[in-house]
Amino acid sequence: MKNKMGKVILVGAGAGDTGLLTIKGKKYIEEADCIIYDRLASPELLGMAKHGCECIYVGKENHKHIMKQDAINELLYKKSREYSLVVRLKGGDPYVFGRGGEEALYLRKKKIDVEVVPGVSSVVAALADAGIPITHRGIAKGFQVITAHSKKDEEAQIDYTLLTDESMTCVFLMGLAHVEHIAEELIRAGRRPDTPAAVISNGTLATQKKCIGTLESIGYKVKCAKLESPAIIVVGNVVSLNDQLDFFEKRPLFGRKITVPYIEAMGERTHFNKLITDLQQLGADVDTIMVGKILPIPISDFEKEISSSDWILFTSRNGVRAFFYNMKFNDTDIRCLAKIRFGVVGKATEQELKNYQIKADLVPDEQTGAGLAKALKKQISDQTKVCIFSAKEASEDLERELQKFCHVIKTDAYENVNVSEQDYILKPADTVISEVVFTSASNVERFFQMLPEEIMVERAYSIGKKTTEALKKKNVMNICESEESTYESVVSLITKNKSVVSFIQLGYNGSQNKLR
Repeated sequence: MKNKMGKVILVGAGAGDTGLLTIKGKKYIEEADCIIYDRLASPELLGMAKHGCECIYVGKENHKHIMKQDAINELLYKKSREYSLVVRLKGGDPYVFGRGGEEALYLRKKKIDVEVVPGVSSVVAALADAGIPITHRGIAKGFQVITAHSKKDEEAQIDYTLLTDESMTCVFLMGLAHVEHIAEELIRAGRRPDTPAAVISNGTLATQKKCIGTLESIGYKVKCAKLESPAIIVVGNVVSLNDQLDFFEKRPLFGRKITVPYIEAMGERTHFNKLITDLQQLGADVDTIMVGKILPIPISDFEKEISSSDWILFTSRNGVRAFFYNMKFNDTDIRCLAKIRFGVVGKATEQELKNYQIKADLVPDEQTGAGLAKALKKQISDQTKVCIFSAKEASEDLERELQKFCHVIKTDAYENVNVSEQDYILKPADTVISEVVFTSASNVERFFQMLPEEIMVERAYSIGKKTTEALKKKNVMNICESEESTYESVVSLITKNKSVVSFIQLGYNGSQNKLR
């Protein structure tokens, strides 16, 4: 245990959407030695932590306390004695009904250095994404924020006579179970029964749902809709603007649950995966499943291999990353690349090479291994030495094609390994997976291996021919193949295709789309 006290940062994680985390909050999460966190709407935030960071869950869910507040306070103090930087990660804003003030006061009494990083509260964010501005000139000149929960997790004692000004927006947090009572009390205190009211569940997330009504009807509507926590209640004339300002739910993929099996590429987290982030930005509820990891292979005679090559070819972004991993691993002088020319299979690989300040000399129009070989053949002689940096388990098609007209060395630059103890558990109701996106044949193989028996897939999106062939071998019938082997083409294909209707809703119980 260190003699010097560490510092504790209370960081607001935002309302749920990962993108609402502040730049300052992200910086502290990345630097933290220890993260003590609540139930987070976006668990991906923990993926930003550095290797070796201790992460401790102390959250609360549906009145179940993993750890009482006094114990959390003491834990923060204890960890500040062990680590230089401790992050207390809290949903929303630490000081908006988040008990952050209590934690900060406790730590200050213990002489611990404390800093607070505000978060984007659901008070503002959830309303905005529901198409409801919390204030609006001529409609609402201010707002009141009230917790509907008491200190003992009971219904709060609220003086509703203070909430009767119709020029104010009233926002109630943690009150889903008391919507009907809150509405009745507001009417009893003097608010008009036809005052617009809304309840927003899972605000800012792709699973967001809402009920729009009046004080008189909102309780019944929420019961019928069966909304889930966390939810926020808003009362006031600004609710009437939601039809005009509801941009969030009008995104092209909103309401569609899309499953994306992915392979973690050399430490790349899901929030850096362009396919996943593009789908999320279009409104999709993306269910990510890690089915493997890509690891670079150290090459002992790396410098000898590249120094004897005239051309180096990359068939994927991972090949580029593995190449420069070995540059660093072998402490190779960058000047040894001066006379080498570089060819890449497509635009994504070209961009990855640019990230290392090298422009590709060859990018084929046909973004396949065959297209790369065909384009290269026009530029080289039979004495040219070509080195391919690709996966250990990569197809030999490109190598065989190149051997017809030049000298070829294939270097195993990286390998695709299985994820240990990784299980994908479906919810009991999920007997059908609506839409799944596959970006490689290996993704197909591993995804199917991980799923329980008797699960059906309604529609599969494929990035290319080999992936499609792998899906057909699994007896998947409804396959949509993208025109180009790029993430952009796949996303375009998904956007153009309308969401499939669940076989369950149709009463379908056939077996031709069984995964096994």
